[in-house]
Amino acid sequence: MTETLSSIFQRTRGAPIQVAERLVYPIFQKKIKAGRSNFLARRLKSTMQPVSGLRLKVVKGELEVNDQRHSEVILWADTSPESVYFSVLSKTGCELKIWNVWRVNDIAQAWVGNAGMVISEEGRITNLECSGGTEAVDFSTLVFQIESID
Repeated sequence: MTETLSSIFQRTRGAPIQVAERLVYPIFQKKIKAGRSNFLARRLKSTMQPVSGLRLKVVKGELEVNDQRHSEVILWADTSPESVYFSVLSKTGCELKIWNVWRVNDIAQAWVGNAGMVISEEGRITNLECSGGTEAVDFSTLVFQIESID
């Protein structure tokens, strides 16, 4: 039996791992300066079985989406638009955390099975290629671009 990504991440305490010549992470984390930072999230590809989504969470700050403030949101493939503007607000600086999730029988799941993401950054754009918790590692399960528009 092959070891799952989640069990490797658990063993390595979340350190990135090499999979088929690509570096894989359990979560994307970005330090955000004090004030308002604006972003555009674009869903480029997603699966509907199970329904995939991207969870955004701010530690020591807030997310603002559609003029509403939250500590975290999920951009589900079946209910959110393909492009979503959001802002991160913080008085002293904060951290934006992003990871992939999926929904089975109306229950959100994450970080189990073969969940992981390949992260690449080019200038103001971060690409997130996510593998869900299904049996096979597949980084095309959910693909997002997060663009900094400050």
